[in-house]
Amino acid sequence: MNHIGYIVSFILLSTSLFAQKKITLTKAKEDFKIFQNILKKGHPGLYDYINEVTFDSIVDYAQDSFSEEITDIELFKKMQYITDQVKDGHLMLFAPNTVKSTQYYFPVIVKIIQSDFYVDTDDFGIPIGSKITHINDISTVKILDDLKKYAPSDGHNLTRKYRNIELKFGLFYIYEYGLQKEYTIKYLEPSGTEKVITLPAESFVNVKHRNINRNSYFSNYHNAKDKVAFFSKHINNKEPFVYYKKDLKTAVLVVNSFGVDISAFKSRLIKLFKEINKKKIKHLIIDIRQNDGGFRPNSVHLFSLVTNKLFKQRTSTFVSSLEIPEKSYATRTFGEKEFLKDKFYHHPTSDGWKLDFDDLETIMVPDKNRFKGKTYVLASGTTFSAGSALALLAKNDPDILLVGEETGGGYYSHIGQFPVYYELPNSKIMMIMSMEKIKHYVKDKNVPNGSGVIPDRAISISVDDLIKGKDAQLDYILRLIKG
Repeated sequence: MNHIGYIVSFILLSTSLFAQKKITLTKAKEDFKIFQNILKKGHPGLYDYINEVTFDSIVDYAQDSFSEEITDIELFKKMQYITDQVKDGHLMLFAPNTVKSTQYYFPVIVKIIQSDFYVDTDDFGIPIGSKITHINDISTVKILDDLKKYAPSDGHNLTRKYRNIELKFGLFYIYEYGLQKEYTIKYLEPSGTEKVITLPAESFVNVKHRNINRNSYFSNYHNAKDKVAFFSKHINNKEPFVYYKKDLKTAVLVVNSFGVDISAFKSRLIKLFKEINKKKIKHLIIDIRQNDGGFRPNSVHLFSLVTNKLFKQRTSTFVSSLEIPEKSYATRTFGEKEFLKDKFYHHPTSDGWKLDFDDLETIMVPDKNRFKGKTYVLASGTTFSAGSALALLAKNDPDILLVGEETGGGYYSHIGQFPVYYELPNSKIMMIMSMEKIKHYVKDKNVPNGSGVIPDRAISISVDDLIKGKDAQLDYILRLIKG
């Protein structure tokens, strides 16, 4: 649901005002108990990846470790460790507004390739593609492991964690290690030369502006000289758009979000596909590598324009409660009676309530004006929620080729729909928990449990690709088309 995206962006931008505060043991335990109750009473997949005994022991250990006075950030970190064990990409915590982070960001823009950190922009005299080995005498191996808990993903998936960490590295680093006024960075240049540099911390605004210049956004590959304009159109643009490779009779449809008004999105698609068909395009590449979700009907409408057969997305939807747990601490909900109680009340099971049908299945039919050529879909670890649902539809269709990296959204199931927003009373830690567990319709039952949607052709960016700014995933498809 796109409600989450807008509110999350506001929360992240506002987490930067004051010094972290101490909380008494009694108040910390009160917040922790509320947090625990929310999960145990309302999370529909709490024990999917961890059994109840182990979960309870982790919770007890965390609470027993509380000191007489604990800071709000320490409490936040303990809660983050627990939510990370649940392995739900829609389960999110946000630190209270007590960290003066906006002026103390790590200045270097990083890209994670095969669990290593590489420099992604041409700044500070550090060559693009240089491998960072230590930051303030902490190895990046340890740093990556320490930061994983701040980046939720579905199941055991790491690609979404990595994409999230590289984008929000400065913020996560502050959460874990505190504010730093300068950073001593050890790195290996692509030539193998070892170097050390000490850089002052930078403001969030400066780092955000330089993020636009990432080589991994591939403006070089598209011969775009204006990186700001390229970023605005290709990365930050939430409206679907298309560009063409005329010599290959190929269209590339970029869909960075499904969080667009449903009727407006459908109208835009109809217009674009009319244009594509008019040009007699033979190959269509749908790029959803930046698509982290939105409204599910938008993914259904898009897929109906590229498939020639009936299709399915879900087999069931489950809730463990018809009541919002700890409702007095909820700050925002979306239609409790309509979308929770009335929807599930007449469908009880032994441990909750379950719908064994999909109310959108009636529109999961091929569109009469669909594209009839060869379709390819590009996905990444950023691809999540409704974006990942489209990737799974492509995976299930033998006529469509899914290329890229494993999606951040779960293959067999995910937790989503009906998000509830909370604020804990003493620490002011914020939390979002979705209350529905959705099981997916899948054809390949041999995919390991806890995986994202695994592409038909796994193509990852290499260090050499990063240095050159080469879009290896798109390039792979274009070479297939060329033959």
